[in-house]
Amino acid sequence: MAEPNRLEYEKRVNRVVDHIHEHLGEELPLAALARVAAFSPFHFHRVFRAITGETLFAFIQRLRLERSAGVLLAARDRSVLEVALDHGFSSAATFARAFKARFGMSASEWRRGGAEIWPERRRLRRKLGKQLRKRGKAPRRRPSQTSPGRRKEGAVNIRVQEQPARHVAYMRYVGPYGAHGIPELWTRFHRWMSARGLSVDTTIRLGVAHDDPAITQAEKCRYDACLVVPAAFQPDRWVNVTDIPEGRYAVWEFAGTAHEIQAAWERVFSAWLPGSGFQPDDRPCFEVYRGNPVVDAKSRRFRCELCLPVKAL
Repeated sequence: MAEPNRLEYEKRVNRVVDHIHEHLGEELPLAALARVAAFSPFHFHRVFRAITGETLFAFIQRLRLERSAGVLLAARDRSVLEVALDHGFSSAATFARAFKARFGMSASEWRRGGAEIWPERRRLRRKLGKQLRKRGKAPRRRPSQTSPGRRKEGAVNIRVQEQPARHVAYMRYVGPYGAHGIPELWTRFHRWMSARGLSVDTTIRLGVAHDDPAITQAEKCRYDACLVVPAAFQPDRWVNVTDIPEGRYAVWEFAGTAHEIQAAWERVFSAWLPGSGFQPDDRPCFEVYRGNPVVDAKSRRFRCELCLPVKAL
């Protein structure tokens, strides 16, 4: 019984994590979050910490700061105070203290270039640089005169299009993005699908990355393996259900390995996005898998569409 019970706890806590993510700018009292999880308020903070390894307050504070840090870079026309208030901070002073404690600099310093030298971001870029050099592909500048609706970066065709809303069943992984935990998650998820007669050949799956690994600590990044399901689908103890919102996305084809996918995201952020006429929107990135994604089983190469949420600059 231990494993099914833990799965139920994880499922309920994940509902709360999703709720927090969608309501960061609002008050998030313990009693209300406990109701989302269907746990007693008296015990919920202990349950949350047992499952996530963080206190409820620390999790909310961290997510607010990380989302704020991303918006400060993506929407430079918005004031620091506006960003702080939009993400649940009561005053500029409260936000300033918390931001400096988390990132070691003020929000203004972060925006003026401090983000580029922040240790987490610097380590990630060194790692990605090594991956790019190994393949002999350095990021190249994109010509400035290109239609914003469809652009190229190297051999990558990028199109900007509307994606429909999707109702999905999901299984979650928390940890470093890359070639270890996420492939294992997909193996478990495909096993769950197979046991229910759901084939990869006839379904659409999404891989949803909720966090920016250049900002969020690697061990706290969240990734969901999702299956598009009908509205009437009933989840079991292995999965939750949620909705992926409709919206505008930059979409491009990826073919490679799990070791290479983060570098593909990074190239688009660094080479395509600055001159595209678009900026990142405040929604998760995701991958779309249609049919069997395997390109070469021996090398573990697979194919998918990468979708970056965007809005007009």
